Amino acid sequence: MRMTSFALAAALFAAPALVASPALAIAPPPYADHVCPNGLEVIVVERRSVPLVTIEIAVHTGAMSEPPEYSGLSHLFEHMFFKGNNALPDQLAYSARLRELGMIFNGTTDDDRVNYYFTTTSDHYENAMVFMRDAITTPRFDKTELDRERVVVTGEMDRDESDPQFLFWRAVEQAVYWKYPTRKNPLGDRKTVLSTTPEKMRTIQHRYYIPNNSVLVVTGDVSADDVFRRADELYSGWAKGADALVKFPLVTHPPIRRSEVVLVQQPVQTFTAVLSWIGPSSVGPTARYTYAADLLGRIIRDRGSKFQKALVDSGACVSARLGWETKRDQGDITLRFEAAEANADACVKAIQDELPKLESPDYFTDAEMQNAAQVLDVGQAKARESTESYAHSLTRWWANADLAYYATYSDRIHAVTRADINAYLDAYVLKKPLVFGVLESPALAKTITKAHLEGLVGIKSGGAK
Repeated sequence: MRMTSFALAAALFAAPALVASPALAIAPPPYADHVCPNGLEVIVVERRSVPLVTIEIAVHTGAMSEPPEYSGLSHLFEHMFFKGNNALPDQLAYSARLRELGMIFNGTTDDDRVNYYFTTTSDHYENAMVFMRDAITTPRFDKTELDRERVVVTGEMDRDESDPQFLFWRAVEQAVYWKYPTRKNPLGDRKTVLSTTPEKMRTIQHRYYIPNNSVLVVTGDVSADDVFRRADELYSGWAKGADALVKFPLVTHPPIRRSEVVLVQQPVQTFTAVLSWIGPSSVGPTARYTYAADLLGRIIRDRGSKFQKALVDSGACVSARLGWETKRDQGDITLRFEAAEANADACVKAIQDELPKLESPDYFTDAEMQNAAQVLDVGQAKARESTESYAHSLTRWWANADLAYYATYSDRIHAVTRADINAYLDAYVLKKPLVFGVLESPALAKTITKAHLEGLVGIKSGGAK
């Protein structure tokens, strides 16, 4: 067993009421880490204050591993996890056992992680561990249940596709990740989901649902040594497989070929737009840019920042927010903004004028940088307030970056300099090809046309910016 302590975490228990460093007061608590003989990583956070336990498993798969013929099957697999397995033959038996153990449960599918969790009282901990083992290692993929669940998944598609914001997001993503769009679409393709067979589900299971491509996180009223012992025993029959991401390599998303406008018309009342770029990866040499991306986004999101004063307080835009999504396989950098229809041109022009100013040495102060770093720290701490949310955070960071990235995040955020922010802007944002997505009403599209929008941001039709 290896006990991993985050930097200065022990000081949490010894620090006086007033501490000099904001980061010190909210440093993450330590966790215990263990790797089973079959390669399954196990992480435990002991919290004895409340008799609750969360058991979560995450698998490093999702849309990132889906070519067109598998688009949406990670999501369908997530649904089938909550059906019959070798211990509980069908959904009725599965649901009855959930009720017996008093479990809150769910699962999610993203680009690079599929996770499943159960939260219950700690007196059910042993049975919940067995329940998780059976569900993750022996799904049945009964054809009748699969047919029924396909309807549920396509129903989700129907709901999402009735939302103008979803359609807008999908259109922009397809343009940004133009060569491999299915690798950024966790919801998936309707025809692929409807035509899926149990054999295809088994293919996904054998490729990705292996112990050495998964992590088990247990948080709450438990003993780390006991969790590790039980994990070694319970999962001893789960056979290690070939490294999934080596045997089935991920694609590399090529750069945006040229700046372009993506115009989506829907029955909306405001002008919503986004400037979108492909950002860095959270692993490898480009990871250094990700901290600057987070800090800059937080600085200019503050209502007192020059950015907000120039764009929102001026009345040009209703809102403006720069964001960055931490991903191993490159996340989106998005500047999303909204304006009243009459102010659409003024908002776009104001943003175009403001972007280059981000590199000005006096655009934000040292105090603004320190405050932004502290706010990011607080956000991380809030995600650890409950044992359940802490388990989600650990599996998310395990998949999106790695746990070393998570452990050192606070220190690295506080170490970001203006030079780091400028280097990030130069490498990924300023004067780089982008997708300019616009969501507007059909009535507004009569005057604010695609050609008009291209002119606003200096894009030659069919060419580069």
